[in-house]
Amino acid sequence: MLSSRHQSVLKEIDAARCVGSWSTASALAAKLAKHGSPGHVFGSIVSSEAELEEYLAKVEWSPQEHWSDDGIMQRSSNGVRVTARYPMNISSSPKQLEALEKRLQKIGKHTLSDEEAYQLSVVTAKVYFYGSKFEQCQAAVDSLATTIPDEGAMSPVYVRQLYMAQMVMRGITAEMHGDMDTAHSMYDTALVALKERLSSQAALVVPRGSAAGAEKSHEELVNWAEEALYRRAMASLAQDNIDRGADELAVYIRVMDNVTPATFRVFRRLRANRLHMQLERQSIGTDSSAAAQAKERVMASHRRQMALLKATYAFPRANEAHAEVLAEVDGAARDWELVRAFSRVESLRLLEVLYEAVFLTFNSPQVLRHLVHVLVRFGDYHEARLAFVTYRELVERQLERVKKALGSGSKIDSGLESVNNILRTVVVGARLFLVHLDSAHDCLSVVHFANDLIDDVEARDPDHQIIPPVPETIRAQVALWKGAAHGRLAQRSREPSNRADHHCAALQLLRQAAELNPQLYEAHYFLALELALGTRDIAAATAAAKQAAALDATRLDAWHLLVLLSTARKDYAKALQICEVAMRQSVWWPAYNESQPDANKSEESVAHSHTLHDKDAKAPMGSVDAGMDFFGLAMTHMAIEGRHHGFDTSLDAQPRLFALYASVFGSVVAAGDESDDVASAMEAAGISIGLLAVGDLRTGHHTHPSHLVPSQASGRPSLARSLARSVFSKHTRFSSHGEYPPLPFSASEDAGEVADVPKLPDHPGQSDHPGQPDQPKRQRSMPHLRAPSGDGSVLSADIPTEAFFDKHGGGRSSTVTHMHSNRSVYSTAVATRQSHQRAQARRALCSLWLATGTAFVALQRLDEAGGAVAEALAAWPESPEALTMRGQLAAAEGQHVMALNEFHAAVALEANNIRAAVALACVEHELGRRDVALGLLKNITRAHGWCDPEAWYWLGRLEHELALECDSDARTQMLRRALKYSSYALELESSQPVRPFSILRP
Repeated sequence: MLSSRHQSVLKEIDAARCVGSWSTASALAAKLAKHGSPGHVFGSIVSSEAELEEYLAKVEWSPQEHWSDDGIMQRSSNGVRVTARYPMNISSSPKQLEALEKRLQKIGKHTLSDEEAYQLSVVTAKVYFYGSKFEQCQAAVDSLATTIPDEGAMSPVYVRQLYMAQMVMRGITAEMHGDMDTAHSMYDTALVALKERLSSQAALVVPRGSAAGAEKSHEELVNWAEEALYRRAMASLAQDNIDRGADELAVYIRVMDNVTPATFRVFRRLRANRLHMQLERQSIGTDSSAAAQAKERVMASHRRQMALLKATYAFPRANEAHAEVLAEVDGAARDWELVRAFSRVESLRLLEVLYEAVFLTFNSPQVLRHLVHVLVRFGDYHEARLAFVTYRELVERQLERVKKALGSGSKIDSGLESVNNILRTVVVGARLFLVHLDSAHDCLSVVHFANDLIDDVEARDPDHQIIPPVPETIRAQVALWKGAAHGRLAQRSREPSNRADHHCAALQLLRQAAELNPQLYEAHYFLALELALGTRDIAAATAAAKQAAALDATRLDAWHLLVLLSTARKDYAKALQICEVAMRQSVWWPAYNESQPDANKSEESVAHSHTLHDKDAKAPMGSVDAGMDFFGLAMTHMAIEGRHHGFDTSLDAQPRLFALYASVFGSVVAAGDESDDVASAMEAAGISIGLLAVGDLRTGHHTHPSHLVPSQASGRPSLARSLARSVFSKHTRFSSHGEYPPLPFSASEDAGEVADVPKLPDHPGQSDHPGQPDQPKRQRSMPHLRAPSGDGSVLSADIPTEAFFDKHGGGRSSTVTHMHSNRSVYSTAVATRQSHQRAQARRALCSLWLATGTAFVALQRLDEAGGAVAEALAAWPESPEALTMRGQLAAAEGQHVMALNEFHAAVALEANNIRAAVALACVEHELGRRDVALGLLKNITRAHGWCDPEAWYWLGRLEHELALECDSDARTQMLRRALKYSSYALELESSQPVRPFSILRP
């Protein structure tokens, strides 16, 4: 019977062994190891184990190298093979382990209690195990029971760890003999028994001797509970029991997420998580219901993977690429597509993974490629533009290396972006510039880059021995967006010859795109639109639009174009029929069809019940973008009804349109003018870029993202701008002659103001030149990509713009803060999907009120028309169409000066507004200033009004009036021109749709 003093020492030894404090355990065991004292045999066992563990703690090893190929699963005709490395051991037994063997054998000659014999066997087996003497190890543990020993007086708690070591060693030796079933049974039995002994709140895996700040290379060689969890899953997978193995692997990952320190076994967890994602991907396959159920698990797995990668890797050194990070980026993008995680919140979670990858890679176009795609899908077009411009800059550098390799016939580095990936991203960039940013010139620049790349590759590798051929589908997309950009420029050109050149180029390229890929919807649709806009070839445009509608009947833009083409032929019955067919197949049809007006409600009361502040309006299952297309088609349907059946009929349809407006735009209007860019969305969601850690997997804690760099365009944090600072840092930003650019500021933070730097104006937007109006210019957030200005100013291309703003009061964000609510210092708002939808909501409501006003004017109810125009201007105060109609009402009442003011205001807001310009010329004619009116009409018909019948009619009328006042010599020529203009006006009117084709511009 041990004394109370010895019992106290035993408890202290048990606690020290549990936490891995082997020096303490050795010192305490020395008190028991005195010859003849009670417990001296047990003390010798503890001293021997402490010596073993202290020796193992000094062994230098690399978990990353040891488990470099762990978790690779391969399937062959012989079954499934899963790589699972055995724990780190010492291949050749050193003298220390041989001495321990002899000492333990000597201890075994004493008379031992059952508890002492058990502990001696396990410790001896551990010595054999670490010394790679697996046969002796197996012999030492085979005689032991597979049940967990009872809690004895010597080691009531540590006996559990000895039991886990015994069972794991038995399982590993079974694996070595290929007996996976026995190995799995050993691991599973051990874990079940351990859980029964632990409380519900106790941790299953407790690292020993791994302090929170310890180096990963000094992790314990084996943690027996962790080893059992991991190898149990691997054994199931090796037996081709995929479902059970996947579940057991998920248990391992979940347990290790809560381990302390959080970086324990981080590299093995990285491999396990990668394997689990692979298994999840295989289980989903093409099953959409399985994808929906696995969506949350997939996204959480990728966030975990990125946290583990950050704990494993640092920012790459020279010649390091971190291929595993790039593989994770590709896998994340692929899995988001697999589970169809396309909502804004889900896209934010993918963006978190991608932006975290920026901190683990250097100048990686691969990461930027995925960023461009996801940012466009998210709807932050400003940020997507920044990412795309940076991507293009990087791939241009890589393409120089590709060209050198092609010229020398050497092999191209596998880590470079493939030509096809570059072209696919360029196609996305072209669409971004044309459709979302409304920049046809930038779109043309992008597709010219793509064409040059294709031609260069074809010239250098005509047989495609090194670079595979470019698919016809990609060529078709490049031709498509080049043609669409030429079509947009044709409509905006003021010179007839320039317009004709763009139009011919657009037709040629769009036909080429349709030939290269006959299944490409946009090629046929854009071709039809260009034929309708550019040449009024109604028959050819109708044929192309029918092809587009046949390829994708769910998209309403081709149907809408077919409706307008039918009205251009004056076949209103056919147009209404097409409208009905198109609208009925839309998911928005129930919202429109079921919103029947109340017979007891007046039109005005119904209209006022659906205002811009209707926050209770809820959208049905259709998306807002699809709803906007449906609303536009419904507006056209109402206009045809008014033309075909009378404007009383169109007024009857107004309540349904107001109800439809509330359904489509209710959620957009309810959101207000909140910031909807990526940085603001991440801040609202609590996502912080650059601060993700493995500890967050346990706590779910996110740090406020205060370190993001403000965007110069919006004053809000810009992730792409932060990316530019890391990708194009000071040591990589050179001038063309290879020197560092001159900085306008002193290197010292305490230096005074530099004389060459102009002082910022005291008020935002204040001009440095008195007498000139303020014309603020939106600067790019990536100054190194800005075209050189050559003026040597502080904002020239050779000077980092961030230095200019950061040195003056904390950047443009602080300027915006001092501006309070005044945002007019910027020429354009930051382009996002929600900002576009908000603008469309204002325009749609304004157009609806203007359509109401047009019906009232046709019915000679001018007072009610004025009220409708007032409502339109309340919805969108900057509407040129509303100002034009208010001016027309004023002109009808004889208030010509007021009408002139309205028309001038409309033209000032939109210089290309044909209705306002023609109305202005008409008022000038009424006031007797026919020369002014004639000059205006000639400019209109030469530029954007070349296809407007009203402009040509008034031009012919003025020529006729002036001809009657001229002498006989000039009269004949003027009358011929008047006849020519009038005939052309009549020809245009015969093919004029009920609403202009331009409302369908992409």
